[in-house]
Amino acid sequence: MQLTASSWWWSGSAAVGLVLGAVASGITRRFLQHERTLAEAWWFGAVLTAVALGLLGWRVGARAELAVYGFVAVLAIPLTVIDWCEHRLPRALIWPQLAGATLGFGVLCLVRDDPASGLRALTALVAAGGMFLILAVATGGGIGAGDVSAAAVVGLVTGWIGWAQVVGALLTASLLALVMVAAPGLRRRDQDGATVVPFGPCLLAGALVMVLASG
Repeated sequence: MQLTASSWWWSGSAAVGLVLGAVASGITRRFLQHERTLAEAWWFGAVLTAVALGLLGWRVGARAELAVYGFVAVLAIPLTVIDWCEHRLPRALIWPQLAGATLGFGVLCLVRDDPASGLRALTALVAAGGMFLILAVATGGGIGAGDVSAAAVVGLVTGWIGWAQVVGALLTASLLALVMVAAPGLRRRDQDGATVVPFGPCLLAGALVMVLASG
C-alpha cells in the first residue's frame, strides 16, 4: 500500500511528536507543584503531543510554518496540563514559546522577503494581548497574567494566517470556556466559591483549531 505525501507528513510529524512529547513531560513534572500521577506520566504528554503534531503535519504539510506551529504545540502541551491541574501558566514556559514563535515567523519573513504576514501577526499579538490585559484589569484578577501571554501567543500564531482566524480562535476559546462552566464534571470553584476555568487550554486549543481549519 503506497502512502501519499500527506500520510508521510502526518505520520512523520506524529512520530517526532511522540519523542518530543516524552521529553517535554519532564518539563511538566518540573513545574507541577503537586503530584499528579497521570499528568506527570511521560506517555501522557507523548500521546498528546503526537496527536497535535500529527494533525499539524497532515494539514500544514511541507510548508515551513510547520516548524513554528510544531514548536508552539510542543510547549502548549505542558502549559495545558499545568493550567488544567493548577490554574497557572508559568512565564518560564510561555515567554519562550512566544519568543520562539516570533523569531520563527521573523525568519520566514526574511527568507521569503515578504513582511506582510509577519506585520499582521505582530499586530494581532498586540491586539489580542492588549485586549486580555484590559480584561484582566477590568475583572480584578479574573484573568491572570498567564492568560494575557497565552492570548498574545494565539494572536501571533493565528494572525500569521489572517484576522478571521484571530477572531475565530478567541471565539472558539470562549465557547470552550462556556462548555467547561456549564459541564458539571468540568466545573471548578475556588476557595471563595466562585467558578474558575483554566482559560489557557481553551486559548491554545482555539489556535490549534484555526490552524487546522485553515490548512
